[in-house]
Amino acid sequence: MSESGIPGLRALDRLAPGDRRAIILGLGVMVSAVVILFGVRPIYGALTDARERLAAERGVLAREIQLLESAAVLPRHIEEALRKTAAVDLRLLEAPSRILAEGQLTDLLESSAVLSRVLLREIESIAPARGTEPPPGTETLRLSVSGESDLEGVLTFLDTMESGLLLVRVTGLALEPVLARPETDGDSQAEPIPTGVVEFQLIIESYLKTDGPVAQAQLVREGEENT
Repeated sequence: MSESGIPGLRALDRLAPGDRRAIILGLGVMVSAVVILFGVRPIYGALTDARERLAAERGVLAREIQLLESAAVLPRHIEEALRKTAAVDLRLLEAPSRILAEGQLTDLLESSAVLSRVLLREIESIAPARGTEPPPGTETLRLSVSGESDLEGVLTFLDTMESGLLLVRVTGLALEPVLARPETDGDSQAEPIPTGVVEFQLIIESYLKTDGPVAQAQLVREGEENT
């Protein structure tokens, strides 16, 4: 078929050259828009999805590599944790009853006081603080301890307790210097003189093991007595 036989082309032939160019340019723009809409944009969307999937897969791969690296050192971490747990376990009180455990703790305090040149005046059992829970498998023992010494003796006493064989925590401390009033001839305005002695009051906590063999044996004996 010749161009003169196509109706659209015959119509273009009747237009002025300028109008004909404008129509041809418009058709070219429309064709380009259709190509972008139905060709380029879907391809761009597919590329974006592919990039997102690739980033997600890289993240999963990085986590898997991290897990594999941590798996190599996991046994060592477990062994270290068990070693620390065993070390703490050895510092817990172990006794058939709370009273006997408090007796053991009192003996420790008295021994530490002798080594630190501290004079103990009173050791009294007090209730644990409200709202506090002991670590699993333990029972909290709380004592109020009062006495006197010089400042160096008090500090040595504290250090001896906290670094000793038993796990002891100092949760309260009050210090008061002992003053002496000099003899005067009725002069009540004389300044008191420090004696170098310090009175102290401590609140300490230690822990009784409730799931050890001694505690379990005591529970068995109590059960047999009740039956």
